[in-house]
Amino acid sequence: MVKKKLSSWSLSLIIFVFPFLSQDPYVLNILITTGIWTVAAWGVRLIMSTGQLTLGHAAYMAIGAYSSALLVMKGGLSFWIAFPLAGIISAIVALLIGYPTLRIKGVYFSIITFAFAEIIRLIIIHWPSLLGGYGGLAKIPAPDPFLTIRFTSRLPYYYLLLALAIVTYVVMVRIDQSRLGKIFSSIHESDTLAESIGINIMKYKIIAFCIGCFFAGLSGSFYAHYFNFTSPEFFTIWQSIYCLIFVLVGGGGSVFGPLLGSFFLTLIPEILRVAKEYEPIIYAVILILIMFLLPGGLISLPMRLRGKKSF
Repeated sequence: MVKKKLSSWSLSLIIFVFPFLSQDPYVLNILITTGIWTVAAWGVRLIMSTGQLTLGHAAYMAIGAYSSALLVMKGGLSFWIAFPLAGIISAIVALLIGYPTLRIKGVYFSIITFAFAEIIRLIIIHWPSLLGGYGGLAKIPAPDPFLTIRFTSRLPYYYLLLALAIVTYVVMVRIDQSRLGKIFSSIHESDTLAESIGINIMKYKIIAFCIGCFFAGLSGSFYAHYFNFTSPEFFTIWQSIYCLIFVLVGGGGSVFGPLLGSFFLTLIPEILRVAKEYEPIIYAVILILIMFLLPGGLISLPMRLRGKKSF
């Protein structure tokens, strides 16, 4: 336990100090992109903890991105108000969609989430007067200055995202360790058994779905204001699949897993210098290898090396 805490503190210190050692915009951009994916992937992991497989997570990222952009550009709100509202709006939409669809089990739920994501994307494309259509929304304002900090370089964005990632991580860990997390696990193991002991499985599936989509909305909002642009091209089925792959490759058995998966899979294409169109192939190959060699994900590698059974 002591070693685990020391490792966590050491990693936190490295992440915090790193930008002072290297302020290369390219490196910071990779780290920020990784963080955006990680926050979204943590939401997917939470939804999966109740046994649901979502293929529409990108829809809630899109809702967060466009909601935040419109609240600032059309509504005149500050980013600091629009940012949490984007997460709340995504969660409300998740509640409206989840209430009827979470009653459906298995692959049918996944198909519905995929269909919903496509509907959202088509709405964006065919509503150019408000949402920009294929061209997307440009000139999305940067966050307003925070105290004396101005968002004129990548460094402030890095620390803002780091704060978001820390908060998300703590929330996910607390959920895992709480009674709520234990209920999620029991539903994942057997919803029939969970229901037989008095657990309202529909209620808790909706809770997990809404929380997961709330963080998807936050990650989408951050994306829009960081890049000062958002378009339907970013919110396709591939983005939903990538979030799922990050969880599976990193390991869904630990909150740290999606962070490991998103960092690894964001870094590999950059190292190999491959074109964007080849990324799905690389991700697919890595996923297949991980599923065969490390079913518990990369997070289980230390245990495998020590000869212990991965969970």
